[in-house]
Amino acid sequence: MKIVNLCFQDFGGGAYTLSHAINKIYKGKHQAINIRSTGDYISYPAIVQMKNYTVPQCNKMISNADVIVYHSWCKPYFEGLMLDPAKIQDKKNILFFHGSELRNVGPDIMKEADELLGNYKILVSTMDLLNHVPKDADWLATCRSFSEIRRHFGVCNQDQTALASFGVPRKKVTFTHAPTSEVTKGSALFYRVMTQLMKVLPYVLFKPIRHQPWANVLRILPTVDVMFDRNPPEGLGTGYGNVAVEASIFKVPTVTKLSKEMLQIMKRHTGFDNPFVAFTNEDDLMDKVIQLAEQPKLRKICGNLSYEYCKAVHDEKPVATKFMRIVEEMK
Repeated sequence: MKIVNLCFQDFGGGAYTLSHAINKIYKGKHQAINIRSTGDYISYPAIVQMKNYTVPQCNKMISNADVIVYHSWCKPYFEGLMLDPAKIQDKKNILFFHGSELRNVGPDIMKEADELLGNYKILVSTMDLLNHVPKDADWLATCRSFSEIRRHFGVCNQDQTALASFGVPRKKVTFTHAPTSEVTKGSALFYRVMTQLMKVLPYVLFKPIRHQPWANVLRILPTVDVMFDRNPPEGLGTGYGNVAVEASIFKVPTVTKLSKEMLQIMKRHTGFDNPFVAFTNEDDLMDKVIQLAEQPKLRKICGNLSYEYCKAVHDEKPVATKFMRIVEEMK
């Protein structure tokens, strides 16, 4: 089966990592390519940047495809590539939402898809988006290559007990936060709590990661102890983002806001109980952060839980396998 991923700017890596996983796991049985991906987000050394193709080349590849995945949008691809809906509708078409475009103009995009694609499947990459799509939509987890990322960016950290026996001062406990948007991530709360905490716990550091290329973030993650992810404003829905998955690769625990509804959705879709450090309000967050700062064993337990969950759910094989099952079930 031949699969084409259409994306303008692949900032979250959703299109490229999906293609990469399919090609790696199925090794010729199925082939997947990207068209018009800029490669702005995924750029670690093992992966070559995606190229821009001419319109005739794009049309030829789309013509030869069995499955077309439209990431985030639908109509712009038809306009930019001058696609003929009549030649597309007999293929297996998938509209794959990743975030703000669905929350802001999702109904308009789906209306366009109804006109252009005819029968199509909707996927979302984060569970909170399931509240914004029809009931027959599916969640497909963001994909990350655990083996490749660990090979390129893993570090060998010194054993802290051994260091202490040599008279080395206690290692500072480093918290971090890497917001793509400080508004939608609710970053102000994390900044406020950490400012208070560092006044009373001198061995705690807070080093936010701002506006860094993705590869730089991966180099930093193995050196930190705890990651803050999301405290979304009311209406956006709780959950976890790409950075929680990436932190888990290095067994770094993630603190994120999760509602009871979201925990139930996670359990229903993955079979796992909550693998992250969830909080409900500012006081609860402060309590959880103090426990993590003071208890290295707790950090290790939480990091291992997130690693086990994310490897089972977000690694290449489970994501590629689920995607192909969804495609095969499409009529």
